[in-house]
Amino acid sequence: MKIHTLKNTAVAVVIALTASMASAISVSAATDSKPKPTVSSSSAKTKESLSMKRKLLEERQQKVDHEALEAITGTQNALMALQKKDTKKAMALLQEASGKLDVLLAKYPDLTLLPANLEVDVYEFDSNSKQVKKIIDEAVKLLKDHKVQDARYILADLVSEIRITSVSIPLGTFPVAIKEAVKLIDSGKTDEAENALYDVLNLLVKTTEIFPLPVLQAEELLTAASELEHKSDLSKEGSRKEILKLTDAAKGKLKLAEMLGYGDKKDYKQLYNAIDDLKDVIHSEKSAAVWDKIKASLSAFKKKIMHTKK
Repeated sequence: MKIHTLKNTAVAVVIALTASMASAISVSAATDSKPKPTVSSSSAKTKESLSMKRKLLEERQQKVDHEALEAITGTQNALMALQKKDTKKAMALLQEASGKLDVLLAKYPDLTLLPANLEVDVYEFDSNSKQVKKIIDEAVKLLKDHKVQDARYILADLVSEIRITSVSIPLGTFPVAIKEAVKLIDSGKTDEAENALYDVLNLLVKTTEIFPLPVLQAEELLTAASELEHKSDLSKEGSRKEILKLTDAAKGKLKLAEMLGYGDKKDYKQLYNAIDDLKDVIHSEKSAAVWDKIKASLSAFKKKIMHTKK
């Protein structure tokens, strides 16, 4: 019998399912061997960051099907049963999983990938753009001395983002592969069936969406600033001060995102200019057009820098 190594996709699924069988959402560490950024326990749990994480998850959770997760769980348990030579249990589990997959195929006839599980990691850089520059300068010095690993270690801290990873079932291949494994067990070819189940789990597709946290925070601040113009319980002068305070804070968040390398400098320049244009038009007829410009610029920028990787 050949020896198998599961791809990161399947390994992540196995870890997630073993750790939290009852939930379709799990928060887990990444499974690769890259150095991990330092996560501030105080900042990662701030109300603001958790609110953003919750919002992003809620949007994606609607696409997750719990029966898909159960089908994956059944496949994994069937593999473990075969490893223990319990073919009767493995057969029952696979037949149950196959039945669930048939239901899913009928439910989503035009869907290629069906999300079955979500994982979320929040990394928040607990400092400012000046500290980023300090770390970068230190890394440059280390690289000049060819201290690559030392530079790599400190640069790993320069990340501030929410990563949402989904594990999906490819509906065109996964159900068929399960049925083939059932046939192998039924034919007494248990070793081949075990090999086939490793291959089945490696069919799962893992994708990660990356959302730069400072950009999301800047958006929240700008939204709050925009809403202040319509507050009836504030004087124009009072709201103007609060609006400028919020927009300055938003620019600070954007500056941090720029220093961390999320996007191009020219994109940030457009955003800064749009925000600066607001100062002279608060509470005037021109403010609505400027706010529209800010929102449009930020929306286009987000689409450009928020990406998905497999």
